[in-house]
Amino acid sequence: MLPLRLATPDHFTQVREFLGQADYTEQGICRRMGLRGLHEYLSRGENPGIAAPPDPQDALDALLSLFLAGVAVNRDLLGGFIVGKVWESFEALDILCSVPDHPDQIYSPLALYPVRGLYIASDRWKSLDGFPLTNDKDYVFPAIHSLTHEFLELLTPSPCRNLLDLCSGTAVLALLASRHYAQQSWAVDITERATHFGEFNRRLNDLVNAKVLQGNLYEPVKGMKFDRIVAHPPFVPAIERGTIYADGGEDGEFVTRAIIEELPQFLKPNGRLYCATMGIEREGEPYEQRVRQWLGEEHGAFDVVFIADRTQGPAQFAYRATRNAKGSWELMDQWRAHLERLKVKNLVHGLLLIHAKESKRPAFTVQRRKGGHTGSAEIEWFRGWESTWAGRSNHDLVLQSRPLAAAGFEMHVVLSRQNGQLAPSKYTLRVTHPFVVEYECPSWVATLVACCDGKVNALQLFETGMRNRWIPSDLPVEEFASTLGRLVSDGFLEIDGFAPPRPETR
Repeated sequence: MLPLRLATPDHFTQVREFLGQADYTEQGICRRMGLRGLHEYLSRGENPGIAAPPDPQDALDALLSLFLAGVAVNRDLLGGFIVGKVWESFEALDILCSVPDHPDQIYSPLALYPVRGLYIASDRWKSLDGFPLTNDKDYVFPAIHSLTHEFLELLTPSPCRNLLDLCSGTAVLALLASRHYAQQSWAVDITERATHFGEFNRRLNDLVNAKVLQGNLYEPVKGMKFDRIVAHPPFVPAIERGTIYADGGEDGEFVTRAIIEELPQFLKPNGRLYCATMGIEREGEPYEQRVRQWLGEEHGAFDVVFIADRTQGPAQFAYRATRNAKGSWELMDQWRAHLERLKVKNLVHGLLLIHAKESKRPAFTVQRRKGGHTGSAEIEWFRGWESTWAGRSNHDLVLQSRPLAAAGFEMHVVLSRQNGQLAPSKYTLRVTHPFVVEYECPSWVATLVACCDGKVNALQLFETGMRNRWIPSDLPVEEFASTLGRLVSDGFLEIDGFAPPRPETR
């Protein structure tokens, strides 16, 4: 049975306006609770939520109790805050209902909360009795989970003509795009329940430039092509069938792989896919290289970037999966055997970005590790630099630049005893922005970075290094230029026109 009713536009308008007047916004909730950001309190693993205000003093308290704490409120008390047509509209949409066998108590069968200026409804994370509901097969995942928040931080909100949101759940990604930067968006989910919630959310936010469709991935939009595709598919490996929002098949990659295999048919030239997912790394097979194989014969037309956020080994994953299922040692042994059969070295979670390049330049395939301040601006900088660097037929871009050592880079030098004296034996460069990178480099590279002050061009540095013999005499200038390009990609050096965003400006 589907919750919520799709009543009249006036009912949606009454509810939407009341929520705003009650200051049921991210800012209003944060002010009431003394928080820096709504995600600080709400994104708590699998069960976001708050403690109910002891006695609701106003409409905002009542809404927090009903929609975030998930508790019942006395009908007479609530009637002092919600009256007339507004009350009728809440009931007409099935947002407010009487507790069975307790008609004097009112509760909400859904969770309803603000997300970046929208109001989004999803399934509750617990029942009135406090039991978790997230194990229901077609559970509609909340849009205030930390995973959704992280994904939104990495999405590029640049204008686009049309956007497709796959595995859309509440349709929050498509609706935010329609509100802020997409001329038209489509949200597609395989379950009837998620599609129903998505359409409810579309109407609640009065977005006419969004469509919510039910179907298996691209099936409802066959024949169409998109500038932007976003997806947050289920990606958890499964020993047996589980909840639809989480179950990614035996290796966790079943849905993600299907999205990428069909991507060339649906992505326009210069279009991009942003996919929040988790994948498997095997010995000698980084995840991003495996993704390129899924693109098939047309893989050379696409750049593949993977921004890794969290990495866990098979033993760690087996332990966590067993703990979350409250299973036994026997279950953990099953997980270990399952992952060993799949030849899993690591499981990596992060953002997959695939770009349909327009030029004939070579495609690139790279992985970077997300830093503490990595966001959409850093990812766009990186994609732009790699596109430019991959398209160069010579190395003039870096050789004629005046490279500058990044402000936040560190150089770690290991001293060891050589010929009776301490001398440098290992140099490691480290940076945490725009990404986390460590590079154990030869001594000449360490000297080069230390000399980059933004005043001398790279070709002059090469000539100086040769003359002073801190650059090997047999090093070709092309290899020197390639190393400079890598140092820019890694964030150790900056050159004019390609300086990454600085954390303090974001």
